[in-house]
Amino acid sequence: MMKKSGIILMMFGLLIGLSGCLGGTGRAPFIRQYVLEYPPPHKGGGPTVEETVRVARFSANHIYSGPDMLHREGPFRREAYPENRWRVNPADMVTELLRRDLREAGLFRAVLSPRDVGEVRYSLEGGVEEFLESGEGGERKAFLTATITLLDLSRTETAGLVVFQKTYACESTVSRKGASGLAAAMSLAMSQLSQQVIADIDSALRRHQ
Repeated sequence: MMKKSGIILMMFGLLIGLSGCLGGTGRAPFIRQYVLEYPPPHKGGGPTVEETVRVARFSANHIYSGPDMLHREGPFRREAYPENRWRVNPADMVTELLRRDLREAGLFRAVLSPRDVGEVRYSLEGGVEEFLESGEGGERKAFLTATITLLDLSRTETAGLVVFQKTYACESTVSRKGASGLAAAMSLAMSQLSQQVIADIDSALRRHQ
């Protein structure tokens, strides 16, 4: 008859074997992380207004609120590139890049982030409505849609509070397959969005003064 200590050792060995079969010692997958990159605009000749603006943190439709790199593969289908993620969620990337580009464009005396304290006259707010790749129509493109609102906080009446509001729909061809191709194409789409927003802000401020 097997001794009690031998039975315990045998059971212990079986448990170790089972844990290995169940993946207890497996490695977590390597996740590649991407951000948007493009050069900021050139500085203008001088500020359009001697005022300060705060770029508020943008919102996003719930489907684009996470780090997944999404692509549309037909009606009702949204897939994500496996083992690839945005380093920062889309709404925060758009917020930070617009803040950087507005600062570099020099339209305002100062451009503040959502974290900065201090009174400002203007507030730039917005929301990301679309942020994905789509292959419908035969050509793969990155689509970025956002609604931007510029508010004049010095106005007390509702009619004068909104300087302008506009929805921008930008797209760029995905030249190479995969997550890196999406990141490159979305960077171009974001650059287009930024240029259009800055031009519209400049125009609106000149009319608003």
